[in-house]
Amino acid sequence: MESRGSRILVIVALSLAALALGALGSANWWGERVSNSLLFAAWCLALLVLFVLGMGLPLRLRVSQFGTWLTNIVVASVAVALVIAANVALFHHDVHLDLSREARNTPPPEIEAVVDHLQTDLVLTYFYNDGDDRALRAKDLLLVAARDRPRFHVRAIDLDKEPGLARDFGVHAYNTFVLQAEQRRVVIENTTDLTGLAYAALRVLKSQTDTVCFVTGHGESFREQQAHFHYSHVETLKGHDVPGAGDVLVGEPDGLDRLALALTEIGYTARPLVLATVTEVPADCTVVADIGVRTAYAAGEAIVLANFLGSGGRLLLLLDVGSAVGPELDQLLGSVGLRIGDGVVIDPLNHFRSDPDKVAVPYYPPHPITDRLALTIFPRVRPIMIAGPTAGVKATVLASSSQDSFIRPAASLADAHAGEGAAPDDKPAVQALAVALEGAWPRTSAGAKPFRLVVAGTSKFATNEYFPFVSNGELAVGMLRWLASDDTMPTIRPAAYSLPEITLTSRQMRNVFLILEVVLPLSTLLLGVAVWWRRR
Repeated sequence: MESRGSRILVIVALSLAALALGALGSANWWGERVSNSLLFAAWCLALLVLFVLGMGLPLRLRVSQFGTWLTNIVVASVAVALVIAANVALFHHDVHLDLSREARNTPPPEIEAVVDHLQTDLVLTYFYNDGDDRALRAKDLLLVAARDRPRFHVRAIDLDKEPGLARDFGVHAYNTFVLQAEQRRVVIENTTDLTGLAYAALRVLKSQTDTVCFVTGHGESFREQQAHFHYSHVETLKGHDVPGAGDVLVGEPDGLDRLALALTEIGYTARPLVLATVTEVPADCTVVADIGVRTAYAAGEAIVLANFLGSGGRLLLLLDVGSAVGPELDQLLGSVGLRIGDGVVIDPLNHFRSDPDKVAVPYYPPHPITDRLALTIFPRVRPIMIAGPTAGVKATVLASSSQDSFIRPAASLADAHAGEGAAPDDKPAVQALAVALEGAWPRTSAGAKPFRLVVAGTSKFATNEYFPFVSNGELAVGMLRWLASDDTMPTIRPAAYSLPEITLTSRQMRNVFLILEVVLPLSTLLLGVAVWWRRR
């Protein structure tokens, strides 16, 4: 009786758990993938209930032989019917589980981010080489990505078996991707790199080509792109299994090659703009970016930018410690309540490695630019002062330092490296590092197109040197995409063409040291002493 009662309790508990998981999965509160996972767990529990019930059935019943046969047939039929019904329900709520090492059976996150946010149909035709293992793996991963995504259509064709169809598409090489969205088309030849395919998908999904005009003439480091970038190749642990895993872009540390290439990868055009030679910003400039200005603006240049913002323009302004903020630029920012502070922000709490002037930002307010951002680093950043709210303008602090940070004059920065205990020039306080503004430009007519402006106290996070670090590249590209009103498109990590690194803040490095070098050996020692004490 006790065993039977325990079995009944187990059955009841499993049944209630299955019903609860099934109800949560059917509610679809956390997205389709989580809901399908909950339904799969409910399905597993339901099968377990059937197994427990089957274990409780007697091997022989005290009835006639015909009754025994009839009972067995009924029980088996009910069990089979329930299993079929559960599998049919599960088929309509499919979920992909990958338990392999390094998630080898899961498409790259860049591909999944694109196909999860499709607003229009994306058709992919892949002409692969049946004798290439990497091509077969790419085909399988694309078919996995197309499951339960009705707007993503994948067709894999063996080029050797369908040469006529390949000619119709204009394909002449193995492993060629043909992407189509509405009337737009992009072709990528001789590759099995699905990450590069994700960037091509973003290009074909864009209904227009946005142009980012980089201001030059004030010592900015932007240079117009050459026909070919200079790459080096470094052998990594991934070897040759991942195409392009060892490709490293070679450029000047303060250059913007990585940023320009990342924009080109997702369908933007980058070109220089000399403000001194124009009376107004050209109409084809979707966004104007002045990154790393060194010398002050000439008379009239700031007026050109002010008129551009007054007509609903979009401007990215990244200043440095060495940037000369003249009266024209100071007046431009002051009209929306901003002022660029002097000195360098020193953050003893959150900083990169052992450099307190490289401020690490682990937390962000809700904003389209900072959505899905992880850690970012602001090297040698100037503070941004917000005088107060401006009528019709919404200001959002995108990144700020910790409450322990303070401002130190740039001339005494060498003292900051000598020790964090040096006396600060101001009381510790949170400092704004990057600000985004949007709304109606002051003194413009009612109904004018709203402007967008992003200002940061350093340009280094967008340069070649720091672009690959943590989420710096995502932040730089995210700023430009938000300014271009491109925030409805899928967000994926930009290509950095650098070796992967693990970057830790000073606090994280200290915690890792304490755990590995202090807590772990000490706990082993204490456990050894405890075992000896019990056995002595």
